[in-house]
Amino acid sequence: MATPELADYIRPGSTLAAACLLAAVSCPSLDVVLLSASTPEHWAAAQEAAAAPLAPDQLRKVTDVLAQG
Repeated sequence: MATPELADYIRPGSTLAAACLLAAVSCPSLDVVLLSASTPEHWAAAQEAAAAPLAPDQLRKVTDVLAQG
C-alpha cells in the first residue's frame, strides 16, 4: 500500500521508508518503536523521521486515505 505518492502525502519530500516510519511513530499509545539501520545515513534518516510525529488530525487523514485503498 505504500507508494511514493503516499509518502509525499504523509510528509512532502520524505522517502517511502521515512514516511512509513513516521506514520508508525505517530500512532497514539505506541510507546516503543524498534529501529534498525544498515548505515549511519539510514539511522540519521530514521531519527529525523521519528523526531517530529504527525499531528493527530494528519494521521487521521493518512489512515482515511489508506482505508479507501
